[in-house]
Amino acid sequence: MALDVGGDTAFSVSAEQAVGPYLRAVRLHWRLVALLSVIAVLVAGVTIWRIGSTYSTTASILVTPLPEGDSLGIGTVVDTGDPGQAVQTAAALIDTHDAAKAAAKQLGAPWTADSMFQAVTVTPEGASDVVDITATASTATEAQRVANAFATGALAYRTRIVQGEVAHSITALEADLAQLHSTGSAAAETQALATSIEQLKAVQGTGREPTLSLSQTAPEPTAPNGASKALVLFLALVGGFALGSVAAVALETFSRPVRDREEIEAIYPLPVLAALPRVPSRRGQRGTPPWILPADVFEQLRMLRVQLSLANSGRVIMVTSAGAGDGKTTVAAALAAAFAEADQSVVLLDLDLRKPDLRRLLGVDEAVEPDGLSPRAPAGVPIPVPNLPGVRVFPTPRGDMAAVETLVQRLPLLIAQARWAADFVVVDSAPVGEVSETLRIAAICDQLVFVARPRHTDRRRLILARDLLERAGHSPVGMVLVGRETGLPRGDYGYGYGYSLPSVSSTASNGAPGTPRRADRVTRLPPDGERELELE
Repeated sequence: MALDVGGDTAFSVSAEQAVGPYLRAVRLHWRLVALLSVIAVLVAGVTIWRIGSTYSTTASILVTPLPEGDSLGIGTVVDTGDPGQAVQTAAALIDTHDAAKAAAKQLGAPWTADSMFQAVTVTPEGASDVVDITATASTATEAQRVANAFATGALAYRTRIVQGEVAHSITALEADLAQLHSTGSAAAETQALATSIEQLKAVQGTGREPTLSLSQTAPEPTAPNGASKALVLFLALVGGFALGSVAAVALETFSRPVRDREEIEAIYPLPVLAALPRVPSRRGQRGTPPWILPADVFEQLRMLRVQLSLANSGRVIMVTSAGAGDGKTTVAAALAAAFAEADQSVVLLDLDLRKPDLRRLLGVDEAVEPDGLSPRAPAGVPIPVPNLPGVRVFPTPRGDMAAVETLVQRLPLLIAQARWAADFVVVDSAPVGEVSETLRIAAICDQLVFVARPRHTDRRRLILARDLLERAGHSPVGMVLVGRETGLPRGDYGYGYGYSLPSVSSTASNGAPGTPRRADRVTRLPPDGERELELE
């Protein structure tokens, strides 16, 4: 019993895994699926309207072939021992231009022999002795008229042909009989001619074709041909939905950005430490400073701060991602603000050496002190952030590869000094896989936070970042999702940066409300015998 249950469970899980990507693709591209479904229904509707409804009905002609020796030579159907051949012969005699012309004359304008041929099909009914005459028209009444007219017209035409042959044969045989009487021929020959004449006169007396007769007139059809309009439209809807689903799956398969949280977790199964709702970007601004983040967004950063603090894995936290534009710099700056809000001093290291954006995002001018009057700070000294008391940014140098390599080699000492100067060190590194120094920086840090952005993070870069970190032995403590499809709705609880502090000013130095006033902290110095790291 346990084995059976396990098998059923395995089958259920396998089926769910197989259907899951399809359902996700349809959900993400539901507009495309709906559009193709509507188009399919519209095309089907227009086609039905242009073609219209057609009706078909069938009249039947019975074939009674004459014995081969009794054909009398008048062009009738002869029994050769093969019923199928006899019916085929009858169908060929009926399906003629002259028969169609006779039927068109019976119906009158606008019917012609050609239009009758297009509207009527003559077919033997299987292995029976019946020939079917099926007519198709735009109305049920017209289809009935056409089928019956063609049947009666064909029989009338065949009657004229056969009766003409009968009259001709009777005249010829009577002349032969008179000649035999005048010459006194044998009585047996005379008797044979007399018998043939009597048989022909019997056929002549019926006034019809002796081997063909109307078996059944065509009834009036009660429904149009094919499926009903409602069924056709429903099938078109199903077909459009199927086509849209295939298109959605193709987009999911061949498009590069990951679509949602489920796909990200399937590629890189990390615990989600925080999920930041989408923040509308400001014109001309790349990234969002911490002090203007909405309350529900910043509350997620507080949640991230709490989890990293409780982990007791170390105070140096590296923030990275799979590619540019995933939001790692915004997360790093906001995480530093969250620590500072809890009365913790923070040093931010902008180690995205190729594209340093922290100072620009935080509005830090490296050339002057925050008061705008002091001269440039000494090289290697962290610069306070005007709107984030307790947060300082280390001014990393800009230069060629030689300067980058020099900085990477000195990073252990730089981070050691940052530990002494602040409670927490937050490192904003370059995306994994795009530059070589990120893996070396990760080896020096205590905790690694990975940032991903649904509908933006490149699928291939995400896989590459995962593989590089695993091969290097670096396991992120968790993931932060940024933007749409994070899996969390916007909440009604929380407050923006600074509102948790008891002393809050109404306006910050740059006009941002809610920035806390706090006493200047005493900067801790490195141990005796060590100097602040100076970089050229």
